[in-house]
Amino acid sequence: MKRLGVALLALAMSACSRPAATPNADNPLNASAAQQASIPTSGCNATASHDWSAVGSQYYMVEAEAHGPTCREAVATIRIKARDGETVLFQRSYPVAEVPLAFNPNSDQTGFRSDLEEWTSNAADTPTADWLPAWPSGADHPPFFHPSVTRTQYESFRGAQGPLFCYPDGAESDGCVGMSGDHATFLGSRTPERE
Repeated sequence: MKRLGVALLALAMSACSRPAATPNADNPLNASAAQQASIPTSGCNATASHDWSAVGSQYYMVEAEAHGPTCREAVATIRIKARDGETVLFQRSYPVAEVPLAFNPNSDQTGFRSDLEEWTSNAADTPTADWLPAWPSGADHPPFFHPSVTRTQYESFRGAQGPLFCYPDGAESDGCVGMSGDHATFLGSRTPERE
């Protein structure tokens, strides 16, 4: 009888206690745990970031991360964030095998992290958009540049002489992002080796 009483008491106590927390997006503790669970713990993973002090007292954060089963199979993402460190202004992802200008396909984890840190460095000779080649009237594109915007947009960025961030985005090219305050525009890719 004592055992039955103790069992009923334990059952009653458990019915009165608070239910265990279940993972959901509304609970910030559970959300951060879910984010940590989504970060791969095996394979080839690396991150890099630094502050970028651009012209005209404009400040940005440049970040990169890469994840994959091996360093050769990883996908790398580069992003530019606003000064607050939260607002993403620009982001692009690339399989590292498609960007040999930035990544050594035979890198180990340490070399891969070094490659990623170098990838977040500005590859523009002069970090302002007026450094880009002029787009002649009537031409399909500027010399040694394959634009992703119209001639009017391209020349507008050049004329404004705003911040320019370029990074390797292929075997022979650098992708260039024009900045204007808290707005970023992918202008296209510069290919100095060929027209």
